[in-house]
Amino acid sequence: MSTVDPALARRRERLRAGAQPRPGWRAWLLVAACAGLWAMFGYGVGDVATYPIATGYLAAPLQPPNETPALLWMLFVGVFGAMILGFAADAVLGAALGGAGGGFAAFALSLAAVALGLWRGAADRWVRPPHLGFFDAAGSLPWGGGGWLSWTAQYWAPGLLAAISAALTLAAFGARRRHLRRQRRLRETLSQGQRVPGTVTETHHTGIEVGNEPRIRFVTRFVDHLGTERWVSKTGQFDPTRIPRVGDPVQVWFLREAPGDEDRIAVGFGSDEDAEIEERLAAQ
Repeated sequence: MSTVDPALARRRERLRAGAQPRPGWRAWLLVAACAGLWAMFGYGVGDVATYPIATGYLAAPLQPPNETPALLWMLFVGVFGAMILGFAADAVLGAALGGAGGGFAAFALSLAAVALGLWRGAADRWVRPPHLGFFDAAGSLPWGGGGWLSWTAQYWAPGLLAAISAALTLAAFGARRRHLRRQRRLRETLSQGQRVPGTVTETHHTGIEVGNEPRIRFVTRFVDHLGTERWVSKTGQFDPTRIPRVGDPVQVWFLREAPGDEDRIAVGFGSDEDAEIEERLAAQ
């Protein structure tokens, strides 16, 4: 049993926490370790592909032995280690880039690391043909398209992964810019807008969960400063124990000069005290 109101404790913690701090150097070390594990996985892929790829550009006598790859362990250590550290890396990148930008960045990082590992693994482990462009050592059996495709896979496969990674990186920074614009609009609305009570009239599950927290789309009804009844739709991520219900009271902020601009309307679930805390934090 506690002698302190849990809601009051949450408000105090919210004030003390303030803005979300940027990830520190230890957090970025975790991201680097995750990338290193993905690179290890890529190196292992290059080693495992040594024999299958060689059959595409070497005659049978010149092919490496078809046996268990010496670095097969890299595949398992790399992928399982990267998946475990990936949760921490996703959180760090999400905190740094915000929203979808963190997801794009995490995917871009993994692909870039795999590309680097694959390129290095192929360079170290693949068997070089005695005569480039020929299956045999005598140079009497020229490669066709398949032979060139197999041998040059050490270049075009990592290059393709790197190109996808670059596209995802651009998408991540684009998502970050959109996230920052939304955050700026939210701060302006909370610090400069008018607050009125509202009521939830509809809720819809989007079918998406992030960190076991469902994303819910909900509709809120409120009356603006001119007495006009309005409805606004929002989507948010909620604690499973605090999912909004139809009829729940909410706090609505809007700018008096643009009461119908949904992008500049904020909706908060909490008491007047919670709303005042958010306004104070937005004004800082």
